[in-house]
Amino acid sequence: MRSEGRTEVSVLTGVSSIDKGTKRFISWFVRTQEGVLLLIVIALCIFLTLNTHVFLTARNIGVLLSVVSMTAITAYAMTILMIAGEVDLSVGSMQALVGVLVMQVLNATNNLPLGILTGLVVGIVVGLINAGASLKLGINSLIVTLAMLSIVRGAAYVATQAAVQNFHKLPEFSAIGNGFIGPVPWPVAIMVGVFIVLYLLLNHTTFGRYVYVVGGNPQAARLAGVRVNWIKTVAFVLTSVMAALSAVILVSRMNSGQNNAGYGFELQVVGAVLLGGTGLGGGTGSLVGTFFAVLLLAILNNGIILLGINSSWQIAVNGLLIVLAVYLNARRRQSFGLS
Repeated sequence: MRSEGRTEVSVLTGVSSIDKGTKRFISWFVRTQEGVLLLIVIALCIFLTLNTHVFLTARNIGVLLSVVSMTAITAYAMTILMIAGEVDLSVGSMQALVGVLVMQVLNATNNLPLGILTGLVVGIVVGLINAGASLKLGINSLIVTLAMLSIVRGAAYVATQAAVQNFHKLPEFSAIGNGFIGPVPWPVAIMVGVFIVLYLLLNHTTFGRYVYVVGGNPQAARLAGVRVNWIKTVAFVLTSVMAALSAVILVSRMNSGQNNAGYGFELQVVGAVLLGGTGLGGGTGSLVGTFFAVLLLAILNNGIILLGINSSWQIAVNGLLIVLAVYLNARRRQSFGLS
């Protein structure tokens, strides 16, 4: 009898544990921005799979992820910067300037490492200028980077009055944007690698913890001995470097450096970060939410094309979706008493 009683208790305990696990799982979908976005992504994928014959093909998924990689790579770093309470609107112009300079260096030297290094150095320099003007001069980063948007774009036009064509014909360079590592496109592999590194940096290092503290309450962070300006400077530079990396992928895919590249790219990146749940005031956000947001926008744009809808709707729908998501996120956090 005792054995039967113990068996019954253990079964009931197991059922109770399953119920709790299920409730936590459902709660994650309902209470978190990541969960809501994942549900929308899944629903949209099912809809497009049932209504198109192309969406779920390996070629379409590969192209979709390759294209989205450039936005995702930059948006990951932008998430860290916005959690720290700052923003960078110059990332779109960075795609133009870096693309032009990288292609010019490659044409002149046929040296792939030097070409890529040139782009990354430009990213470091622009990031330091953004950080210096914002933090040392006390100018709002929105204003600083809006000005830098024009400066960097102007520099791209000064560097060349036309597209810089590929005269070096390095196959390794073409592989960055169009090649594969096994069955996985190189841009997708780079996107995943950047996500892993930045996720670990943000969630498993002292620097990552300080990013949240600095964005949430910079004055308290200073009193606690946190080097606020240093944390923000690293975030600025990281964002510019990731924008430069995305520019390298773009110029490889396009096979030319164009001074008009990247128009509207900054809005895609910032919009995806906001859609992913990162707060405008800093202190909140996650890379997982940003990834789901980037994926959602990419699938939505892909679906508009596959369904034969006028592609002009992409811009309008993306804007409306971002506004709606930010509004619903704010209401959801109020309803659940989330900070």
